[in-house]
Amino acid sequence: MDQRVFLARVRRRLATPVPDNPAHPMPPLPANVPEARSRLLDPHDLPGSFERNAKAAAAEVHRVHGTAVPPDLVAELCERYDVRRAVISAEPEAAAVADELRALAVEVEPLSIEAAARADLGVTSATFGLATTGSIVQESAVAGGRTASLLPPVHLCVLPASRLVPSTTAVLRTLGAPGRLPSNLVLISGPSRSGDIEQILTLGVHGPTALHIVLLEQS
Repeated sequence: MDQRVFLARVRRRLATPVPDNPAHPMPPLPANVPEARSRLLDPHDLPGSFERNAKAAAAEVHRVHGTAVPPDLVAELCERYDVRRAVISAEPEAAAVADELRALAVEVEPLSIEAAARADLGVTSATFGLATTGSIVQESAVAGGRTASLLPPVHLCVLPASRLVPSTTAVLRTLGAPGRLPSNLVLISGPSRSGDIEQILTLGVHGPTALHIVLLEQS
């Protein structure tokens, strides 16, 4: 078919309203983002729901009653994964871990694609934590980029429990506020995984093989 003829048909169709379908009428649009309901969520225990669902996605959750990651936990992770190099995102919660890493003789490099590619550990925080799925939500503008959570084989996320929300609907509502439409919003559920036609999952194909989430529950 001639390109001009084809494009002319497309223009005519785009200019024509969608015809009504009396057999299957479209439901009215909701006035706002509806609440999500899930049997995986206990609305009275967001931290417990988040921990349970994050573990189901193969993430490891460390609930800490305080405002900082304990030094012994940082040391344990460094020993387990033989961490020699690390990169830190621009978030304050992540930056607070840098001194603990340096005290363990870990080289902490400024965040860049090259540094993240050779790092053993990437440390970030998160804008939200989704209790229904155990996911963390990251904005690249807040974190200073995506590479700290994408390129190193181990991802450590330091998440204040005050940022836990029930589900994605709570996040979507914030995007309707002026100036709250981020250029990049990433939802991370457990370590990177990929499956083939035989439904065999392989970890670490497109990102970290391990995700540790430190949930800071201020006492």
